[in-house]
Amino acid sequence: MAGPTERTVKRLFALSRNRCAYPKCETPIVNPKTDTIIGDICHIKAHNSGGPRYDPNQTEEERHAFENLLLLCKVCHRIVDDRPDIHTVELLRELKEMHERNGDIELSVDAARMAQRLYAASHVSIQASDNAQVMVASPGAIQAQQVVIKTTKRKAPSVLPTQGAIGHNLAKRNYTLHLMERYNDFQKWDASKSGVGKYIVLGRAIKKEFGAKWDLVPESQFFRVIAFIQKRILNSKLGRIKNSRGEKSFSTWEEWQQEHFGSEPH
Repeated sequence: MAGPTERTVKRLFALSRNRCAYPKCETPIVNPKTDTIIGDICHIKAHNSGGPRYDPNQTEEERHAFENLLLLCKVCHRIVDDRPDIHTVELLRELKEMHERNGDIELSVDAARMAQRLYAASHVSIQASDNAQVMVASPGAIQAQQVVIKTTKRKAPSVLPTQGAIGHNLAKRNYTLHLMERYNDFQKWDASKSGVGKYIVLGRAIKKEFGAKWDLVPESQFFRVIAFIQKRILNSKLGRIKNSRGEKSFSTWEEWQQEHFGSEPH
């Protein structure tokens, strides 16, 4: 297998919304005005032996699979690969999932053109020798009004939520995501904290407390899980400030149900 398939690249591009996956980086992968490629398709576990996070037990197909890839701008790509001791496989998988959580499942004509250009560039890059300098011509545009990538939105990298888990119930899954996104927003606001770790600490805390990734926790534990996250939000710096002012930090489960479904939960 020479590299990621075109279908995989388009799926990555759609879910990434043409943005670098590194927290707080808004750099596009392909400049929408000039079609200049300013980002990379990056391997979580390195493609080549000796590379960062290389796994000799991976098959060639697994190395170029969607689950092992994420899109980063060239600066963040260098940061990630220069410090594999910090940017571990586990960390990069969590960053990937968090980044793609609210991604698109459809590509517009412009997005499809950019995704195709990224695919062509990556394909030529892989085929070239180590010292080769390659110029990639712009590929032809897709002559369609809309290109649909048939993939599951917010799909977990390795394990799909099973029946009876929080992730299997759409309403409970989305409300939990609402709380987690609020927590990350509050963390982003807090300039006193630095590093990517502040964005993934919640997921790790849930896993430690409940023994599983949040969407795989049994549905029977839903109210314990959301109470756990709500407490974390309220104990954050911004949460304490809002509380002192009498301001709300998040929608309750009942309020969220009313807003999105027009009725309170049964």
